[in-house]
Amino acid sequence: MQLALGYGQFDTTIRFDGDRDVDTRMSTVSFSAGWIINDRWTARTAAGAIFDGELIPADGTIHDVEQGGLASVGMEYRALVSNGAVPFVDVSLFIGMSWAKTTAPGATIKQDYFATDARLGARTGWNIGDSLFPFVALRVFGGPVQWKLEGEDVTGSDIHHYQVALGAAAQLGPVGLFAEWTGLGEKGLNAGLSTAW
Repeated sequence: MQLALGYGQFDTTIRFDGDRDVDTRMSTVSFSAGWIINDRWTARTAAGAIFDGELIPADGTIHDVEQGGLASVGMEYRALVSNGAVPFVDVSLFIGMSWAKTTAPGATIKQDYFATDARLGARTGWNIGDSLFPFVALRVFGGPVQWKLEGEDVTGSDIHHYQVALGAAAQLGPVGLFAEWTGLGEKGLNAGLSTAW
C-alpha cells in the first residue's frame, strides 16, 4: 500500500465552442492511494479539492474558481525495471474528473465547471541508491470541459493535449518526497509526501 498527500497547480488554455480561448489556472490538494498488485502492476486512486483558481476569457474578465473537487482512478505498469545505468520505464492510464463553481465579477449566479479526461503516460528514470529517483515523463490526454460562457452553455478542450514533465522522488526512511514540474504543453507543478508499507 502507498499513500500520498500532494499539492498541485496547473496553467493551460481551454478552447471552447466558437474558437473562444480561456486561460485556466487552478490549485489543488489531493490524497492518493496505490495498491501494489505485484512487481509490475499498481492500481491507484485519488480524491481532492480545488481551493483556488481563475478562468480568463479573451475579454480579460476574471472568473473566480471557487472550491470544487477532483477524483481519478488508474493503473500503472512497470515495463522495465531499473538496473544500474538501465532506467526504469512505467506506462499508465488514468481517468479523471474535476468540478467547481465559478463567479464572474459582479455576478450573483454561480456557473458550473465540469471536466473529464483520459490520460495516457510514459515515465522513465533511474534508481540511485534506492533513495533518489529522477525521472522524465510524457503524457497525452483528452476530454471535454463544460462551462457557461457569455450566457451560453459551451464545451471545450485543452489546446495542448500533452505535457512533458521533469521530476524526482526521494525516500527518507518510511517517508518519501516527490516533486514534478511540467514546462511543455499543459503547465503544472506538483509536490508532496508519501509513505508505503
